[in-house]
Amino acid sequence: MSAPALFANLGAEEGEGWPRTAAHPRVRAAARLWTAVFAAGARTVGPAAPPCDRLLPPLDDDPAAAFAFCEGGGLVAWLATEEARDRAGREGLALAGSPPEVVARVHDKAFALQAARAAGLEPPELAGVAFALAPEDLGAADTVRFRVGGEVARWPAALRVRFVLKPRLGTSGRGRLEGRAGALDPEALRGALPRFRARGGVVVEPWLERVADLSAQLWIGADGDPVLLGTLQQVLTPGGVPLGHRGELGADGEASSGSGWDRELRAAALALARAAAAAGYTGPCGVDAFCYRGADGRERLRPVVEFNARFTAGTSALAVLARARRRGLLRGRRAFHLGVAPGLDDPGAERLALLAGDPDTALWLA
Repeated sequence: MSAPALFANLGAEEGEGWPRTAAHPRVRAAARLWTAVFAAGARTVGPAAPPCDRLLPPLDDDPAAAFAFCEGGGLVAWLATEEARDRAGREGLALAGSPPEVVARVHDKAFALQAARAAGLEPPELAGVAFALAPEDLGAADTVRFRVGGEVARWPAALRVRFVLKPRLGTSGRGRLEGRAGALDPEALRGALPRFRARGGVVVEPWLERVADLSAQLWIGADGDPVLLGTLQQVLTPGGVPLGHRGELGADGEASSGSGWDRELRAAALALARAAAAAGYTGPCGVDAFCYRGADGRERLRPVVEFNARFTAGTSALAVLARARRRGLLRGRRAFHLGVAPGLDDPGAERLALLAGDPDTALWLA
């Protein structure tokens, strides 16, 4: 079987401008790490294509893909979009995975909101609170402002203090608009509306005091049966930009977030993946979640925040761990950190450099 062509369109949720995002050093490093998930012989195509250079020195003599589901041919996109399908046609290849119209439907943040609500996965104090608006709902700024304000006014007082409008198609927290005391700034909303319309509308939800950001990574096979690859704790900047992942490895090599919420997170992620499979989606996916502090000071889990119908940085992290386990490098190890090293130095840790010439990205094994 021929090796795949890889279309590293990280940030494609942002529309046609994604190559500018992909040129950012941190995004480019993430794209290079993603290409290393695949078997030797894979090549990259398209704008902003990163080198496909087997960049994991201790693991480079392993020619196989990190996961069996990454061994196929065709054109594999980070996110299957119409642009990716067009690129596949120009390369004379089939686009691997689900068609873009299915991906767009389940990648929409409103899908995650609706599926979580239908499965009873919302925390009780958040049940029925968040809502979605479609592009056609985002007309005149004053009309939108009064509509959002009216909906938010029905929320419990503690949830009205701070809230956020998030693009239904977006990544890494970009493009959101915050409201306070139940109201939106008129000029800020007016400036944001064209962006919101272009990105599928918005989801409106309370802003909560996050304690930990978590994710579950899965694969949905052609039979529609989801397989859980592992769970992780995400390391993010205050603005939501990903820096890396940490977690624990069990005696069987299974990766977990190391949080007390792991069992609930896994069950919720599988429920969302089954809902996506029922909508026709197959392929890699991730469910984002977070632990937050409620008004009473107790920690709670919001087990479904987003459903990512694509590869994720978490997929790449688990792929590195899978390869390292295959090489016997993780025997006796329990905790790990995969990501940006500065500020997280541990003199007693073992470091496995990942990106050649980039000392800021490493796998730390405690």
